[in-house]
Amino acid sequence: MKIEINNEKLNDHLSKVAFYYDIAGIVAGIGTADAAAETGPVSDGLVFRGAAGHSNVDSGEPMTADAVFHMASVTKLFVGTAIMMLAEKGLLDIDQTVASCLPWFRMRDNRYGKITIRQLMTHTAGLPDVSDYHWDEPETDEGALRRYVGSQEVFEAEFLWDPSEKKFSYSNIGYEILGAVIAEVSGMSFEDHVSESIFKPLGMKNSTLLTFTRDLTRISAPHYKNSHNHMVVADVYPYNRAHGPSSTLTSDISDIGRWALAHLGRKLLQEQTYGEVWKKYALVPNNGEYICLSWFAREQCGYQLFGHEGTDDGFRSSFWLCPELGVYVTVNANMTGAPVKKISKQLFDIILGNEPKL
Repeated sequence: MKIEINNEKLNDHLSKVAFYYDIAGIVAGIGTADAAAETGPVSDGLVFRGAAGHSNVDSGEPMTADAVFHMASVTKLFVGTAIMMLAEKGLLDIDQTVASCLPWFRMRDNRYGKITIRQLMTHTAGLPDVSDYHWDEPETDEGALRRYVGSQEVFEAEFLWDPSEKKFSYSNIGYEILGAVIAEVSGMSFEDHVSESIFKPLGMKNSTLLTFTRDLTRISAPHYKNSHNHMVVADVYPYNRAHGPSSTLTSDISDIGRWALAHLGRKLLQEQTYGEVWKKYALVPNNGEYICLSWFAREQCGYQLFGHEGTDDGFRSSFWLCPELGVYVTVNANMTGAPVKKISKQLFDIILGNEPKL
């Protein structure tokens, strides 16, 4: 199918959803492998980039398409890819236990010894979620992640079920543990390894997992609606290095485009690895999606899409790609609760020539 991009219609729709859903600010990008092939190896493949609303409602600064956003759980895709890259090098096996990679790792419940890397990647280890991210008390030193993985919260976490049951339950704790595995196996910090193995090779110059090194006044501000339903800028930015692997990527649509194209072109992993990465492992309750190795899989209009949503205080992100069409869609909003997944689906409808429903 030939992808036809109607920028006027897409821009009009983005303005409508910003108003209709009362979003502080929103940015969307659509890219194709065909466009990238025409513009060279460092291309982001973007054929549409649009923005609406404000980067900061207090200052009135308008949102721009090159704005930097907190990507929240989209970060987990980078964790999963880094793990598979290490596996391809023979430095780990995703079916080995976490305990064999992290000899210092302990939990009160002895079933922790059964947990495999694959189970953490697919959220099927039976682990609960993080109870408090402590955004208001962020740690920024390199030891923060290991301290969290060795913390009382993790040690005392109660399993929801035995890991052998292979049932899905979303766990950010699991991804912090995976980040610790990456650090242990690679011999460098989690953030440095992702930067060296993914960001730098792909030319993602405006992406970092170390948000505290950025000037926060120069990137999109987090927003929420108060008890009077008024849009306000949040006092706290959602960053804590202790939770780096689950949520701390900050990036823009151009860099995310380079990331998408690397996967569409099978450039980060071997061809056979993608067959395993995008294999469905467990059904996600209530929404009809499946969990793969870090990626979620869903179907729309007969096409298979792979991606991830991101949700943290003051931000929402949505990133999906369709290998069959060689297209990706990324949507970012700087407001708690913004319906970015719905908007992403609407944009994909427009790409297919369908009329989107607000």
